[in-house]
Amino acid sequence: MLAKKFALGFGIAIILPMLVHYGVSTFSPAPKWQDRYDSYSYQRYDKATPEERVQIDKERKEKEMAWQEKEKTFQRNLFFVAVPVGIACIFIGAIIAIQAIGTGLMFGGIFALTEGYMFYWSELQDWMRFLSLLAAFMMLILVGYRKLAK
Repeated sequence: MLAKKFALGFGIAIILPMLVHYGVSTFSPAPKWQDRYDSYSYQRYDKATPEERVQIDKERKEKEMAWQEKEKTFQRNLFFVAVPVGIACIFIGAIIAIQAIGTGLMFGGIFALTEGYMFYWSELQDWMRFLSLLAAFMMLILVGYRKLAK
């Protein structure tokens, strides 16, 4: 029975962050890696005249900037979904009476929270990092105090 509980909790913990990631991807798709350099060819560049090379470089830089903008948009959306969902799952996991589900939700919430931070950390301002981490930390302390103080 313990193995089944472990499997259930582990499954929830692994599936939840994936669910959040692909849920965000459904409504705000991440740019595809192949779209970044789909028309760039070293052979074409190597055979080009200096004027054509300038044009190829310009096109490549424009595509790169557009790709990076789409990537930042996806990362921002993932952050603003994953962090609140992660914090909510930690809280919900703490109050659910079924131990395996609660544990899975708590770990899944931590993993989702981590994914949200991991993708968008470099873009966050310090005050936003602090406040969101403070909220997550306080939730963990509250859960620990309420559930483990007995």
